[in-house]
Amino acid sequence: MDRGRKAMPVQNKQCHERYVKKCQAMHRERLRDMKCSIDNKMPKASSHLKSNAKKKALMEERFANIERENRMLLEKMSYIIAKKGGIDNKNESVQYGRSLNKDRRKRELQKITKQNQLILSRIQESQPTYDHLAWAEDARANQQFMANICEFKPKTMTMSKMGLTDDGAMADEF
Repeated sequence: MDRGRKAMPVQNKQCHERYVKKCQAMHRERLRDMKCSIDNKMPKASSHLKSNAKKKALMEERFANIERENRMLLEKMSYIIAKKGGIDNKNESVQYGRSLNKDRRKRELQKITKQNQLILSRIQESQPTYDHLAWAEDARANQQFMANICEFKPKTMTMSKMGLTDDGAMADEF
């Protein structure tokens, strides 16, 4: 950084150093106080662009219409509330339509109910095809065969009302 300056001979080194430091300080001060030459400020907006008179007039007209409609509705409601008596909106002389097939559908429902009861009685009277007692006996016989064949005592299962239950005997595990 000081290569070129130190290469030049000077009569008094201390005075020269003082002079260099003063020049550097002045240079830094000028850099610090320097003002930018580019204008970054926003341009001035024209007054006719700031206040949009047409939009403001349309909004005022819209609000005036809303206020007028609200006032009219309020007058109508107050008139209705103030009016005593009046006509009910129920018309008892009007007969509403009823189904032409109501009786037919009722008969069909009774017929289907009767058929369902007949089917239910036939199902309840019929005998089961599978004999659950024979199945239980076969299961006991198979358990006995397994006990005779196995090297280790097998886990035995017994029949109860809740189904098969474990007797607690377990095979030896390695």
